[in-house]
Amino acid sequence: VVSTQSTGKNMMQESKLTNYQQRKLKESMKDGIALPSRVNPHHSKDGPSYVKKKSTKVVQKPSGVKSLQTIELEIASDTSEPYKPPVITYDSQKEKERLNKILIFGTDKPLPKPKLAPVVVKPAWTVLMKFKKKFKKGATL
Repeated sequence: VVSTQSTGKNMMQESKLTNYQQRKLKESMKDGIALPSRVNPHHSKDGPSYVKKKSTKVVQKPSGVKSLQTIELEIASDTSEPYKPPVITYDSQKEKERLNKILIFGTDKPLPKPKLAPVVVKPAWTVLMKFKKKFKKGATL
């Protein structure tokens, strides 16, 4: 009995019990009654010795999630024809050309060709006429 009491005292000193909790445990040991499973840590008021737990919220499924039974009922009552994926029309040659254009031009769409500015060509005889007029004026001077 003595070793049990000394072990209990050592455990209380090493644990992080408040003075009130230690006093309650010592009184229980002196009286020879069973030790309480919980002791309120901060008040000497004899009341419930448990800490109130936070109320747990009931977790509901998101409204978009259907249960397995609901899905199975919908499948059983479905009268439409089963889903058929579209036929794949894959042309490897076209895909190669498209990838080649991406490597060359940086895009699979062809680049627009630059527009050339219109060149106005004056008839040669107007240039000659202007030259002759200047030349005649210069010759008479």
